[in-house]
Formats: sequence, structure tokens, C-alpha cells
Amino acid sequence: MGIRHYPDKVRVYVDMDGVIADFEGAARAHAMEPSHFKRVAGAFLDLDPIPGAAEAVAALDAAGYLVFALTKIPRSNPHAATEKLLWVRRHFPSLDDRIIITPDKGAVGKARDFLVDDHPEWANASNFPGTVIVFTGDWKQAMRQIVRPA
Repeated sequence: MGIRHYPDKVRVYVDMDGVIADFEGAARAHAMEPSHFKRVAGAFLDLDPIPGAAEAVAALDAAGYLVFALTKIPRSNPHAATEKLLWVRRHFPSLDDRIIITPDKGAVGKARDFLVDDHPEWANASNFPGTVIVFTGDWKQAMRQIVRPA
């Protein structure tokens, strides 16, 4: 693979569960609490995409941002990392080689970057050095906070 050289662009990091993937909906469909569902092998494979997420990622890419999936895996599920990689590759092929798995979202990014996360109180996301956008389920609202008219 070698050394990667990314263009000097503003980056937008998107959390996976609850931002681009409907983890909570899948947990409800299995009649489980999310805290228990995340421990189940296979839990991350068949999640539905969040409505508007694919269009938002494509629009951010087209607007010149460098988009990355940024996610944390539960310690209690050794299958989660592979499942999340496979899910992103299936539903967001443009992010195939831009997936970051980390327990510390505060260790990623620069002051000019954005993090879209539904739970910035988890995984140290509140210490992300750029702008944290709390995702409330509305990609149009999140996009208005990132893409501003010139």
C-alpha cells in the first residue's frame, strides 16, 4: 500500500452508528437494547443506511471535502471491526479506503475539520480539535453547518 498522500482539504469525519448506519433501528428490530445488541456477532453487517447519508457524503465529496468514516468498536465484540469495514464498503464504496477505527476520536483531525457524531460524549469525540456537529437524524441540517455559501 505504501505511503498515502491526501490532498490538503478540509476533512469531514462521519461517525458510523447513528450517523450513516441505523444501529438503533436494528437494535429495536431485534428487540434488544443497543448496549446488548452491539455485543452480538453479525450486528453491524445488516444495518440500514440513515436516510440522506449517502447523498450527503456524495455532496460533501463533490463540494471538495475529504470525507472519512470514523468509528469506534465495542470491546465486547471482536467481530465488529470487520463487520463495520464490510458494511461501509457495501453501502459507501467511496469511503472504502477512508475508514478509521479508533477508541479516541479526539486524537483525529485538525482545527479546520468537522466531525458529525450523534454522541460526542462518547469515544472522546468532545475533544475533537475541529467543529463537532451533533447529528440529530437530519442530514440537511448537518450539511448546513458544514457547507456554507461563499
